[in-house]
Amino acid sequence: MKTALRLAALSTLAISSFGTSFAPQAAQASTFGERAVAQDDFVAVAAPIGNSGRHQLLVIEQQSNRRDCWSENGSTVNPLLANFDFTGICGRYTDSNGYSIRTAGQDLGVQYNLRTVRQGSDLVLQGVPFLPNRPTIELGRAPYSNDFVRIDLNDGWEFSKRTYQGRALGHVYLSNAETLTALTQNSNTSASRPSTPTPPRQPQEKQPSQPSQPSQEEPVRDEMALSNNQQERMTEIRQSYLAENGRLEAELNQARQELQEMMIGDASTRQIRRQRNTVERLRQRISDNRFSSMMAVREVMSVEQRTAFADSMDLDNADMDAVLTALTR
Repeated sequence: MKTALRLAALSTLAISSFGTSFAPQAAQASTFGERAVAQDDFVAVAAPIGNSGRHQLLVIEQQSNRRDCWSENGSTVNPLLANFDFTGICGRYTDSNGYSIRTAGQDLGVQYNLRTVRQGSDLVLQGVPFLPNRPTIELGRAPYSNDFVRIDLNDGWEFSKRTYQGRALGHVYLSNAETLTALTQNSNTSASRPSTPTPPRQPQEKQPSQPSQPSQEEPVRDEMALSNNQQERMTEIRQSYLAENGRLEAELNQARQELQEMMIGDASTRQIRRQRNTVERLRQRISDNRFSSMMAVREVMSVEQRTAFADSMDLDNADMDAVLTALTR
């Protein structure tokens, strides 16, 4: 079961690689609305990336009561949706195409990237700014384990769904009613702890104190030595990518809903097949958009920078979202 979801998560990273860290344009973000949801229908999970010791954020949504999408044992989460076709039953969100931060009614996908970072014996869910000289926001914590573990959100944070022209999209917000200014003023060392206490861990699970692990981001950033012009160009590529991806995502969600309605209704087999082809074409266009953006970022790099990047990273297992965010900070 764990292997299946890890493979799914890694496949998502491989497909989206460069694309997952791209931020939408402010004009695009301002068109989105927000809808409240039942909090018990969602769980934030720190999902392990292979055996690297690192984690990425996974959000699971229970969309119907036909089957459970996950189970919990203390802080450990069993992602049950990996064992069956969860279409129409569960939602799975694995990168910035599927989730982002929203504060005081403002979509912050253009400003912040969600990342899961180890700090001592904890895994911390952070909002990391794309631009320098802006503070990091803490959204929640989980006990460190090389397993799927529940992230308890800090006070004031909750799940909601993105809307476009009144229609709910397949995008989850981690939302807070406070303004970004208020949150950043209190997030450096005094962030509120989760309102739901984390179950105590057994003594045998405690690990002895160890020196901090060196971050891969620092050597990568140092060896890449991107110029200001290169960073600006990469930021432009990111913005263009997510603006187009947001449009395609809205079309795909609409097409999926129409397909589901056809399956339930009286549509002919030919009509259903035609609609399924529309869904598949949109999925392919999203994949093509990601690949084109990846190639555009590659063109910005010199041969030496590409070499340094490949030599510094285990490209088969790298958290590309985290690395590429670091390159433009």
